[in-house]
Amino acid sequence: MSDMEKDVFADTAYGKLALKKMQPVPANFRLFEAGWLGEQPKDWEVMEVKGAEFRRAKSGPRKGRLAIKIRGTERTVYVTKDQIKEEAVGNETTSQ
Repeated sequence: MSDMEKDVFADTAYGKLALKKMQPVPANFRLFEAGWLGEQPKDWEVMEVKGAEFRRAKSGPRKGRLAIKIRGTERTVYVTKDQIKEEAVGNETTSQ
């Protein structure tokens, strides 16, 4: 895994929704994988989102950074295209 200091998925509509479904999560929890289920774009109605707890590397080039996934902490949730759209609209309304 690369440097997980910033949870880049957490700022997206699907990431926010996934984190809500995964609650409670510790401070070192990061989303690390997301993808649509289905062969073709016309089939993309459900997205799988995965997250896990990470610990700081003790040695190597990433020493001191959140980079090591902790075994046994992985969680997976599924969000629909409609749920993601609702989350995005809700975020636009609250940010204005």
